[in-house]
Amino acid sequence: MEKEVKEVNRTRALFKLIFLIYAFIFSIELTKKASLLLAPDLNNFILGGLTPLKSVAVGWFVTMIVRSSSAVGSIAAAFVGNNILTLQKAVFILIGASVGTTITALILSLITVAKKRRDFRHGFEIGLCYAIYSLLLAVIAFFLEYFFKLFSRLSLLLASGFGEKIALLKVPNLVGVVTAPIIDFLFADSSRFFMFAVGFLILIFTLNYLGKVIIEVLGGEEKARRFINRYFDSKYKSYFIGILLTAVVFSSSITIGLLVPLAVARLINLKKAIPFILGARLGTFTDIFLASIIIGKTPALAVALAYLLFGVLGSLIFLPNTEFLFNITKYSSKKLIHISRKKAFYVLLAFILIPLLMILF
Repeated sequence: MEKEVKEVNRTRALFKLIFLIYAFIFSIELTKKASLLLAPDLNNFILGGLTPLKSVAVGWFVTMIVRSSSAVGSIAAAFVGNNILTLQKAVFILIGASVGTTITALILSLITVAKKRRDFRHGFEIGLCYAIYSLLLAVIAFFLEYFFKLFSRLSLLLASGFGEKIALLKVPNLVGVVTAPIIDFLFADSSRFFMFAVGFLILIFTLNYLGKVIIEVLGGEEKARRFINRYFDSKYKSYFIGILLTAVVFSSSITIGLLVPLAVARLINLKKAIPFILGARLGTFTDIFLASIIIGKTPALAVALAYLLFGVLGSLIFLPNTEFLFNITKYSSKKLIHISRKKAFYVLLAFILIPLLMILF
């Protein structure tokens, strides 16, 4: 009886997964068409009003609001593909988005129930480490892009060289067949601004639930936690599991969030979690990559590849030096902040206010 119930639940989860995948594709197509129609209105505002620092701040702040770097990256890819946004400004937005996405782990670690202050600290250090790593990587990436245009040039070179060879880039023709009738019907009676907003909201919705449904299909959150914990005996196993699991569930917020209760329960420690965090950061590339394929333009693919290059750079710098991340996180937690739940809230508040102030001033 119990086995039958599990099979029924898994079948339901599979149907939900199919629906969400379609909704994801539909939202990308909808925002792509809406952004193309909005191009004359958006062009002057976006190209004229965003400095590199403000682009970072916008990516950071918007990602915190929508809780998805993938949504922000997908929209950036659509804008670049439709010549609304330059590739370099999209790179700066992605740098900010890679920082903003860490807020979910910080929030989860703040609200996770822990009986002892030490247990709470262990959980919060997972989110703190992810934020510190993302901030350090963002600073490095910002200067490399600002002075050398490293990511925009290299990603465009790679996209131009390999884009036509990727067979999946032919998928947008099929995508148009399954989405165009509904999209054309919606645009017949609705404004382009409204349609863009609808597409963006659907995109956020699908990315928020897609990972959870995939975990249901795979057997549940508890099974995923056991799977993670089983492979933490090796730095490189942990790293590649972080890449694989995040690539499958389309969300580093989910996979890194799974570490928080494990750390609170003292089933893993920060030192073993760091390689997984680095891998999870790299694994977030997949959903923006899929969005760029649906958009079907070389500059859009370049946006996704730039995001991949961030993760590769972070791995090259920090995977051999996980001890550095461990020490700086422990120092920040124990010596600098003297962490408590109240002080953790202040850290979170500062994390929200910094990009907002950057945008305003």
